[in-house]
Amino acid sequence: MVLVGGAAACSDANVAGNYTAQITNGADGCSLGLTKDQNLTADFIVTQDGSDVSLRIEGFSGGFISLLAGSAVLTGNVDGDDVNVERIGTVKKTEMSCEYMVNVQIKASQDGDSMSGRVEYRAATNADPTCGSRQNCISVQEFNATRPPRSSGSAE
Repeated sequence: MVLVGGAAACSDANVAGNYTAQITNGADGCSLGLTKDQNLTADFIVTQDGSDVSLRIEGFSGGFISLLAGSAVLTGNVDGDDVNVERIGTVKKTEMSCEYMVNVQIKASQDGDSMSGRVEYRAATNADPTCGSRQNCISVQEFNATRPPRSSGSAE
């Protein structure tokens, strides 16, 4: 076997499974109703086909994201241990002359049966001056999640 550049390519982590997450709300720059430092729990299911990943958020948290972005299903990929999924918002909101939709992105890292990362909410506006603080805003949540261990015969 010949190694190019001195290293062999790493495979993508197996991130599929049912997770339970502990979430802490951070700054709510988009005024979505997040209470800073509030702790929550959420369940989510990850399916994986090669490097393609789909993450479905369940329960109350899933309902919250569906109201903001139109669906609680985020899609993207896994690259090594890094997971990046997003939902481009489809729910148009109006405040005065400001029209906007909320996009949701999750950036996370996998370590065995644990995943940790950040949920970012960003408003995509029509750039009307009445949008004010919604222009270039970000609301965040940090999370740590676990899934039940897989059997020892499972490949990682």
